[in-house]
Amino acid sequence: MQTDPQLSILLAEVLRLQRWAGGEVISADRIFGLLHGFESVLSQEATSVGISREIQDRVEDLIEDVELGHQSAEGYQIKQWLLREDIDETVAGHVIKLCMLQGRFPQGVAKLTAPNSHFCGLSTLDASELQWLGTIHFMELVDCTEETHKSLHACFAATVPRIGEVITPENGSAMRVVDVEWVVMTQGREEGMRQSVLVPHVYLECEAETGA
Repeated sequence: MQTDPQLSILLAEVLRLQRWAGGEVISADRIFGLLHGFESVLSQEATSVGISREIQDRVEDLIEDVELGHQSAEGYQIKQWLLREDIDETVAGHVIKLCMLQGRFPQGVAKLTAPNSHFCGLSTLDASELQWLGTIHFMELVDCTEETHKSLHACFAATVPRIGEVITPENGSAMRVVDVEWVVMTQGREEGMRQSVLVPHVYLECEAETGA
């Protein structure tokens, strides 16, 4: 397998950033293998993410047939179609998701992702959409009011809020930042590759309690 080593290193660095931002979802061995150009890891990477144009066209033909009413969207019928065409369900799901994000075959996609359908799980956002938010910081919001006992709420944001700024939850009262603390946390314990990272803890109080 011929692969540009620079592309392999670039992918490794991107995955390293994703691991830093999202925890240990991406394995350290995958990053290490790409970083050092292991052919076995590169082959596995190509197999796991590669979707040919031919496969994409065949799945899109299925979506169009469902949209036009030529193919049933019933789960058993879809599963039989996939088996007959020798197309992996995960690959088909990726093609459906791409069409959903591109706004193509909206009625067919809606039928295939309806509640209780074979691909109903695609109707909700997953972790991959987080990658489209641009540069983000992972942080913990700490509610300092007595009733909540300083419960933590993990979230992502473009920047770390500064003291005095106001954060308004989707449901609830506006909160003012009263302190920001950087906490050292360790990743990679299970893999024997301990790495310390700084995670901002943003302390909040209701505006009424801060006297604002």
